[in-house]
Amino acid sequence: FEKVLMAIDTMVKQLKEEDAADIAKRDQCKDEYLKVESTVKDLNWKIEKNQAKIEKLTKLIELRTQQKEETVAEIASVEEQMAVLTADREAENAAFLHAKQEDQDAIDLLMEARSALSAYYSNHSIDMGPVQGSVKGVNLLQGMEPEFNISADQAPNATFSHEGHRSSESKGIVSILTMIIEDLNDEIKNGMKAEEVAQLDYEHQMAAAQQLHSELVDRKANLEAAIAQRGLERSDEEEYLEENQASLDDEIEYKKSITPDCDWIIGSFEKRAAARRAELDGLAGAKEFLVGYQDSKAPALVQKQSSEVARELRSIRFLGLRG
Repeated sequence: FEKVLMAIDTMVKQLKEEDAADIAKRDQCKDEYLKVESTVKDLNWKIEKNQAKIEKLTKLIELRTQQKEETVAEIASVEEQMAVLTADREAENAAFLHAKQEDQDAIDLLMEARSALSAYYSNHSIDMGPVQGSVKGVNLLQGMEPEFNISADQAPNATFSHEGHRSSESKGIVSILTMIIEDLNDEIKNGMKAEEVAQLDYEHQMAAAQQLHSELVDRKANLEAAIAQRGLERSDEEEYLEENQASLDDEIEYKKSITPDCDWIIGSFEKRAAARRAELDGLAGAKEFLVGYQDSKAPALVQKQSSEVARELRSIRFLGLRG
């Protein structure tokens, strides 16, 4: 019976090892299912966060892009206003310079005429008296008819006037020229004052426009930097999303790969354990039977019992487990 008993011990050992393997496999499958479930849950949460952040960054990029476009339009508007201000100022300055030159040319011409007239009377020793700066009260003696103390039908004496007889008229002309020159000088002075005021106003407006332009250019640069930064953040988040999605797909595929065996071992564990217990009980009974008769003096009976044990062992293997 030694070989039979050794076979029984080997079968018992195998059944116990098989039982331990089933327990380990079942526990491993349960642990793996829990790990997969936890990992999938975590990855789904991360993916939701990735998608939410990408959506938020996309909206921020769209907002900053719109603000940049508005800023670019404002910059163009300010540049146009600056160009208009400069063009108007240049036109006003050109008109001022032209009018000033015309007045100066007129003054030069009038001064030449006045000097020539004064020089004539001075060269001929004709005294015109003090020259007035105004024509008020000046009698030009032009267009006035002479008063006759004698009959109008009497012929006049042929007495000719000397060179200075019109000195009073010349004096009036010189006074008029002087007045016009003074008026033109006043006009130039007033024009220069107005030009100075206009130039200062232009410089003030241009300074304000340039300040605004500088601020808008800075804003545009800041918006471009913000758009670029948000773009980098979105790219990084999209990479994280791809990694998390790939990990999720891997987990799902891994679960699919272990599901057939794990579902089978978990589903059949109790049935297999019960079968092993029955088989172990049978083997234990057979061993006890053999041990009880091992020293018996009835070899025939022992031989008969051995045949029965062999049949019982064969019936026990019928209850063996799959694979």
